[in-house]
Amino acid sequence: MEEPKSSAGQGLGIAGLILGILAIPMGIIPCTFVVGILFGIIGIVLSLVALSQANRGFGPKGLIIAALVCSIVGLTFASVWGFAFSKISSPVIREMFRNGPPRFEDFQHDENVYQDIIVDTAADQGTDMGDMTDTLKALEGEDSIR
Repeated sequence: MEEPKSSAGQGLGIAGLILGILAIPMGIIPCTFVVGILFGIIGIVLSLVALSQANRGFGPKGLIIAALVCSIVGLTFASVWGFAFSKISSPVIREMFRNGPPRFEDFQHDENVYQDIIVDTAADQGTDMGDMTDTLKALEGEDSIR
């Protein structure tokens, strides 16, 4: 005796198929692998729920199995990129924060660099270095002008 066919699980199967098809290119493109992982996981969940509904309601399973396969393939591609990026970026991130997060003091310039620039400029212009040094110290607030 033939069981009556129904459309049980077909709506979720179509949604899973769409997400599975979108997960494949998102998983292949390196910059969008996170979206590919998300679409793949949601597509697998929807496909499994649709397969369960199709089994209980004697519905067709071909589209649902295709959705499951597409979602798994997309998730696999995206997971490979995610694994590759995690292995590449881990040493870089560890090196960046080896001594703790960057501090403001690390980005301040050495004051001797500015003094060397002024001395070189004064020598090029033939200016007396005594006056330039006094002016520089006065500007820095270390000493008053003579």
